[in-house]
Amino acid sequence: MLRITDARTGETVDAVRARRGLTRVEAHVERDDLSALRVLLVADVLARALELGGTPVATVADPPAALRARADALGIRRAEGERGGAGPALHVLASASGAPEGPAPGRSASEEAAPMDATSMGANSMGSTSMGEKSTDPTSTDPTSTDPTPTDTAPAGQGPVIPAPSDADLDGVRIEVAPVSGTADPSLLRMILLAAPRRQSLDLAAADLDGARETLGRWREAVAGWATRPSKPVPEHVRQELRAAWEDDLDVPAVLEVLRRVEHAEDVPDGARFETYAYADRLLGLELTRDIGTQW
Repeated sequence: MLRITDARTGETVDAVRARRGLTRVEAHVERDDLSALRVLLVADVLARALELGGTPVATVADPPAALRARADALGIRRAEGERGGAGPALHVLASASGAPEGPAPGRSASEEAAPMDATSMGANSMGSTSMGEKSTDPTSTDPTSTDPTPTDTAPAGQGPVIPAPSDADLDGVRIEVAPVSGTADPSLLRMILLAAPRRQSLDLAAADLDGARETLGRWREAVAGWATRPSKPVPEHVRQELRAAWEDDLDVPAVLEVLRRVEHAEDVPDGARFETYAYADRLLGLELTRDIGTQW
C-alpha cells in the first residue's frame, strides 16, 4: 500500500483508504513555470503508482495552455477528471513556503535545505551516475544546443496566474513539491526531475546534462539488446524492492537506484533485466523500451 507524507500534518498516511475505490489525483498549478511543471510530473507519477497497486485513478489538472504543451513534451498524461468529483482526493501542489517541507528519507535536515546540484544528484540519488533524459533528436550531438525552458526567476506577472487553493478547498491529503530553478534542455527534464527527491529544491543550472543524456541513452540501448534474449520474469526480490521504493512516500530516486543495481547484477539474466526495466517504466514514463527493434 502506497504511503505518502501529508503536508498538513507532516505525518505519513495511506494514500488511499480503499485500494479498489476511485481516487482523484488533483494537480494545482498557479502559472507556467518549472515548479508548476514539477507539480504536474509528481501528480503523473503518483497516479501511475496507484494504478500499479490496483487503484483506479482520475487525474485532475487545469494548467495554462503553454504549461500543458510543456507537460505533453515530458510525457505527462492529460487529466480526465473533474475537481470535486467522486472519490477521495490527493492534492499535489507547490510548497507554500517555497522550501522543502522536511528532510527526505535518509537525508539530514541540513542536507535537505541545500538545493540539489549535479554533485548531490550523483552521490545521493543515483550512486556514481548522473541521471537525465536523452534528447529525442537523434542528430543532436551538442548538449549545450538547447531550447531553454523558462525559469522561475521570470519577471513578476509573466504568464497567467491561477489563484492557489486555500486549505478549505482541499478535501484530502496534501502533497507538496519543492521549487525548481535554472534552465535545462527540455528533453532532459523528466529524468532530471525524477532523480531528485520531490521535497528538495532543485537547481537545474547545476545539473550534469552530459551525464544525464549518457545514462538514459545507455539504458535504452541496453533494454533494446536485452529484448532479443529469452524472456525471464522480473525476479521477485527485485519486484519487491521496486514496489517498496515507490510505496515509501513515492521515493522515485530509490526506484532509479534499483535499476542501476539491476543493470550490473550478475545473478539477473538479460531477459529478466528487460522485464524489470519495462515494469519500472510503467511508473517512470521514460520510454525505456523506445529503441527496441531499431538496432537489428
